[in-house]
Amino acid sequence: MKLSRSLLVLALATSITGTLRADIVTLKDGKKLEGTILEQKPEGVLMKYKVTAKIMDEKFIPMAEIAPGGILKEKPEEVEIKELRKLLPTADLLTAEKYEQIIQDRLRPFINRYPGTPQADEIKKMVDEFQEEKEKVVAGGIKMQGRWLTPQDARAEKYNIDAYTIVQAMNEKASAGDYSGALREFEQLSSPRKLHIASVHWPKAVEEALAILTSFDAKLSQMIKDQPVLQKQRDDNMKRLVEPDLSRSKAAIDREVQEANSRYEVERKESKWVTTYKYDLKRLQDLQKAVFEEKTRLQKINVAQVTKITEAIHQATLHFYNDKIVEGELALLEAYKASSANQEYAPILQIYRDGFARKRAEYAAKQQATAASALVTPAGTVPGAVPANGAATPGMDPAVARALAMSGGTAAPATTPGVVPTQPGVMPQPGVVPAQPGMVPAQPGLAPVGTVPAVQPGAVAPAPMADAPPTEEEGAISMDTILMVAGGAVVLVLLLTIMMGKKKK
Repeated sequence: MKLSRSLLVLALATSITGTLRADIVTLKDGKKLEGTILEQKPEGVLMKYKVTAKIMDEKFIPMAEIAPGGILKEKPEEVEIKELRKLLPTADLLTAEKYEQIIQDRLRPFINRYPGTPQADEIKKMVDEFQEEKEKVVAGGIKMQGRWLTPQDARAEKYNIDAYTIVQAMNEKASAGDYSGALREFEQLSSPRKLHIASVHWPKAVEEALAILTSFDAKLSQMIKDQPVLQKQRDDNMKRLVEPDLSRSKAAIDREVQEANSRYEVERKESKWVTTYKYDLKRLQDLQKAVFEEKTRLQKINVAQVTKITEAIHQATLHFYNDKIVEGELALLEAYKASSANQEYAPILQIYRDGFARKRAEYAAKQQATAASALVTPAGTVPGAVPANGAATPGMDPAVARALAMSGGTAAPATTPGVVPTQPGVMPQPGVVPAQPGMVPAQPGLAPVGTVPAVQPGAVAPAPMADAPPTEEEGAISMDTILMVAGGAVVLVLLLTIMMGKKKK
């Protein structure tokens, strides 16, 4: 008979409750023993207590040695809730599925086990908080670095979110001592095809990678030093063995070597950071050489300068998604200035220039469409007539409006300097794109790809400039004059007609 998932969770929780108990017995000399009270009698208590963090001992403590009121027995719910409290604040980048899993597997079972207790009430509030955050995630929000991003912000921060996820994985593997795995994550982050070097997390990742490389170098040095000793010990042990132990040991060693070789062949196709094998001296030495070369490369990076570049690109990205073309182009200009000595950013900045140029074109097209729709004759008015109050379409010169009304033509309204367009635009989503000659791959948070002009080494790429505000057209001024002259001509013709009529009489 199979237990349901909830029953399994309940059984597991019940089985570990005893080991989680944290009873405290205070002795008359002030010493406190922490552990689990196994039995309590008038003569004393039998207790399993901690000698050290990992060593437990069991003994009987007479009541004569225990201080008055010195026995503190924790309830199971008081012990279990300590671990559940660690779930708040919630971790970054949790998915809706992960929120639901925590609610169903950890929080609700606690409430069911200890109904009516203050601890159960506390966990109910945690459930509400988890549900609220889950709804934000379902709606498109993301929690990163302790702050919530709206769906719009999350869309703009997509490439930063991806980079942050990689950095987190890198640091987790490094903390576990898997330096090769950590450096494989960093290799993914620094891949020129993905352009995560534009992320605000890149400069910090460079510093963290240098620290990982330093630790890895020390580990490799020790492994290289130990390898001859380990190899000799293995060989000596084999010499002392007799059959059938000798054959079994040889077979075990052959399997280990084969597994190491197979893993090496797979990993080296994707990365130079292969898993270490303590008996392979050459591979250890090759890894140490790769560590030295990578450290040398990263040490040449001006982290402070790169930080300025990535922050300016970040601002340009946010402005792009908030349809603030002028502000975005100004931020892009700062990125150009900061990247004069970092030509690897030239293709990225060109992508942004293309994106803002496209957004401007879209905005101009929308304004033209708006102007055209404003010229549609409303019901009950005379075709070609100008509004009685002389009002023109918002943003359009009055003379131009009258001329358009008379001629039936259309034109885009003048762009007021400093006014931020509001035409929405969509940047491509992150992903690996194949490199093509003369083209820059579309990248996370970046605008569509355009042909990248050649940039001379050391030269600052031309900065994107806001379109110059349109000057007042001479045709618009002369239209008033034309109207005045036309009106005068009509009056003159009427006067001549009246005078000629009088002469005939």
